Amino acid sequence: MVNTDELARLGLEAPKTWDDLLKPEYKGLIWLSNYNTAGTAKLVVNTMYQLKGHEAGCQYLVDLDKNIEVYTKSGSGPSKNVGTGECVIGIGFLHDGITQIVDNGYENIQLIIPEDGTSCEIGPVAIFKGAAHMNAAKLFVEFALSPDCVELAAKNGSYQFLVIDNAQQPEEAAQFGLDPSLVMDYDFADAAANTAKYVTEVMEAIASSGADTGEGRFKTS
Repeated sequence: MVNTDELARLGLEAPKTWDDLLKPEYKGLIWLSNYNTAGTAKLVVNTMYQLKGHEAGCQYLVDLDKNIEVYTKSGSGPSKNVGTGECVIGIGFLHDGITQIVDNGYENIQLIIPEDGTSCEIGPVAIFKGAAHMNAAKLFVEFALSPDCVELAAKNGSYQFLVIDNAQQPEEAAQFGLDPSLVMDYDFADAAANTAKYVTEVMEAIASSGADTGEGRFKTS
């Protein structure tokens, strides 16, 4: 997500690819969420590892760190600051950007799908082993997998595509260019098994580069 007003003021073009984000002219303009606290940021780690390979993916995130001003606690944090101009380029889920445009009126936000590929998230629901109220849990899961439930998303400012075939898709998702066919072949099994390790590797690599990894940049509240 980019703030078109700020890019014009700075005389900069919007990035088109992940690699574009490494350009020196974007130094201090990019916000991402904290790898330690946000699932969105963990998805970015896995995306880079899978797109570029293990070592190159880790190095990419070290190089990207040079241009990042703030790592917010939550994944939606960058999107909430793009419209105001405090954040010029925000990395996050595009449906969070749609919320800022549609619900909060920030028409100066442009959404960008990286030309070199990107990933997605599938929102899960589960019953924990040993749940104290199993029947209630099963009823909740049945509701969660129904059109009545998932269609509440768009009514509450959440405009992602729905995985329930007989649910009404939010018009805004397609209107703003979200296209599931543009998503990479994401390895969910590898992500499930290795995300914690990958995050540790990235944080250690960033620290080894001499960058600031304190709470002043990597927000935890």
